[in-house]
Amino acid sequence: MKSARLLQSIILMSLLSGFAVAQTGTTARPAGGASPNIPRAAASVAPSQGKIAFVNSAELQVKLIDYKAKIDELGRQFEPRIKEVQTLNDRAVALENTIKAQGPTLTAAKVAEMTEQLEGMKRDLTRKQEDLQADGDRARNQQMAPLKDKLQKFLQDFTTRHGITILIDLSNAVESNTVLWFDQRADVTQQFIAEYNQALGQPATPSK
Repeated sequence: MKSARLLQSIILMSLLSGFAVAQTGTTARPAGGASPNIPRAAASVAPSQGKIAFVNSAELQVKLIDYKAKIDELGRQFEPRIKEVQTLNDRAVALENTIKAQGPTLTAAKVAEMTEQLEGMKRDLTRKQEDLQADGDRARNQQMAPLKDKLQKFLQDFTTRHGITILIDLSNAVESNTVLWFDQRADVTQQFIAEYNQALGQPATPSK
């Protein structure tokens, strides 16, 4: 039976997955086939003058001020429904365990009754999970689209100013074994966060 850990799967789904910017003209497509639609860099940045850098998208999601604020807002919006699904999931698991543990001592009619109740709970759980997933995806896409567009523009400016030819999402690259090793000095995550938040007139890292 699925666990109802939906806050992460619905709200904190990677906003920057497949985050690879090639300033020489092509942009790598993120997982799922969606293009980041990042504009080409200025022609003044020649490939031979640029460098490869890495950024951790998982940190960006929680340390970019406006992104974290929007994610927190979505979390509060869906929290009651997430708790409802979690409660139903826990009840179904408890009933299933009861049937397994007490089944041999119960009458066949009682086991059939409890099994039918369990199947109904599972169907209800699946429906609520699917509805929550769809509504969460819709709300996230609507509310995050303007921020994603702003981030893409800032990415172009950041990579141009720092002479970066290729910017790779470190978390995705390591998980997919695309990058086996890299020099820690090539990680520009904290620098990117600081400059992005400074552009908003905010401190580099949001207070916890």
